[in-house]
Amino acid sequence: MRKVLITKLLVIWVVFLILILGLTIFFIRKSVLEPAKDKAITIAEVVKNTLTTLMVTNSINKRQIFLEQIRVMENVEEIRVIRAETVTRQYGKGIYSEEPKHPIEKEVLASGVPKEELIESFKRVTYRVVIPYKAEPIPGVNCMKCHNVKPGEVLGAISITMDLTHYRNFGFLIASGFGLITLVLGFLTLGFVIRNLKDVHNFLNEIERVFSSFEKGKFSSKMNLANLKGEFYNLGERVNKVVESLDNTLKRIREKVYELIGYSLMETDNEIRDTEKIIDELVRISHFKKTIELDSSKEEVYKRIESVLTDYMSLDKFSIYEVKDDNTIEKVLVRGKNLWCSEVIFENADECRAKRTGQDVDSEEFRCICPNFAMCDEEIENYCYYCIPINIGDKVGNVVQIVYEREIREFVKLLIPYIKGYLSEASPVLESKRLMEQLKKQSYIDRLTGAFNRRFLEDIVDKLVAQAHRKNANIGILMIDVDFFKQVNDTYGHDAGDAVLKQIADTIKKTIRKSDYLIRYGGEEFMVLLTDVKEGYSEHVAEKIRQKIEETPIILPTGIPIKKTVSIGVSEFPKDCKRKFWQCVKFADVALYRAKEEGRNKVVRFKREMWDKEEY
Repeated sequence: MRKVLITKLLVIWVVFLILILGLTIFFIRKSVLEPAKDKAITIAEVVKNTLTTLMVTNSINKRQIFLEQIRVMENVEEIRVIRAETVTRQYGKGIYSEEPKHPIEKEVLASGVPKEELIESFKRVTYRVVIPYKAEPIPGVNCMKCHNVKPGEVLGAISITMDLTHYRNFGFLIASGFGLITLVLGFLTLGFVIRNLKDVHNFLNEIERVFSSFEKGKFSSKMNLANLKGEFYNLGERVNKVVESLDNTLKRIREKVYELIGYSLMETDNEIRDTEKIIDELVRISHFKKTIELDSSKEEVYKRIESVLTDYMSLDKFSIYEVKDDNTIEKVLVRGKNLWCSEVIFENADECRAKRTGQDVDSEEFRCICPNFAMCDEEIENYCYYCIPINIGDKVGNVVQIVYEREIREFVKLLIPYIKGYLSEASPVLESKRLMEQLKKQSYIDRLTGAFNRRFLEDIVDKLVAQAHRKNANIGILMIDVDFFKQVNDTYGHDAGDAVLKQIADTIKKTIRKSDYLIRYGGEEFMVLLTDVKEGYSEHVAEKIRQKIEETPIILPTGIPIKKTVSIGVSEFPKDCKRKFWQCVKFADVALYRAKEEGRNKVVRFKREMWDKEEY
């Protein structure tokens, strides 16, 4: 009986070990290798699109620099740009282009179909993806203008090889760890069986039940200790603690990810699958955020949102609206119909319920909860809608409207948290893009000097003050006046005076950081705002500016070189005045007049004794 039981236990133990290793390898391959493969495909697409851009913009001479930057990326073993025979016949082999050396590359050049291969050996694992570069008559990128080929003909290919060996080794390390744990548990179990055969059967049954739950991805099932005693009871307690710890760890991972992405995902009984799913979602969100941050305009961000809704969410009826500063609404894009809302909302944004309330609008609550839904009266039985406001700053800046057939409402309800998560990531990016757009539209730049004007100062000062308080940092305020500027106008004329102002402004811009602001405050007077500076640093920058202007000759329109000097008054906010920024500006102005009184061409730091009044 003992030998039979031990034999059965050994068989179970071996099967269990193989199962654990198999599951571990399976999950490692799926959760680790797949993202690595996606990364390779993404890099290949980026290289393809970037090379196209370089060719269109006549910057192909920068190609090798770009490829070298890609080659130093983590895990990138090889990146090759291959010319097809048609291009080689027309232009020759080229300086950097390469011949196909892998069979898969020849196949792609011949078929025009992307191909990939995973090459595994005992020592290493590599993944190769080859993407064709086809001639397409796309507006703005018409390949047929430069290549004597037909539309759709292969011009070349991008081949990227990734070294995934360390991913495989990482998986084997985890598998070995599980195997070692299983081995130790197996020997302990055998010892217990030999010493006491009575409780072995119950213990094995409990172990089998718990590990069966593991196979299904469920880690909340524990051993029933009521049927165990002695050492088996103690061992059961330890197993339960491990199971509980693993279960809690997986739950904490999910909770942290939910907190990070701002919404929760639908969970199943399979905790491993759920954890993998939320990690995939986190990767998607991260990729989405990084992508839209690099987009050049809000229109591109809208296209990303559209892509998420169509490609990822599989939605085919929706609208994206933008609320304008004059309280009108503009249609950004509509899918599925010309318009899903009445025309009235475009003249008065408050006619849009989502914009007016700042709350989600769900037609499941009331059929015509928003009377301006275009189909409210006629086909409301067939269609439902869900409108989501996007806050830009402290007000609603966009509204995304999802329209769907009533029979798929349960599916759409599951998607809403995901959609809102992506929109939450898009909100600050849209705010930034809209701010940049406003800066371009408004006349913030002084035409003569290229510096910002007073209007810009008035618009940005509140943000700079809030930023300084938030970071507990100082804003350096430099008031700069050109010494004896009137003499230039009187002696050489106003054109010469303009040249002096422009060249002095250029010198200041070259001396300060890109994060600092140069403002033409009036006439021959400039203001420099130094952001996020340490106490006392402003005076150092001011002296640097003074010396640079004194040393730099100014060439007048007549070709005559002259030299000018400046006087500079310095104060720091909130060092010199905790709450009133404009009082600090006055302090800098007072220091400037002190510099002019003391002979000009010098920097004076404001001191409290220079100001004998209580209030500004």
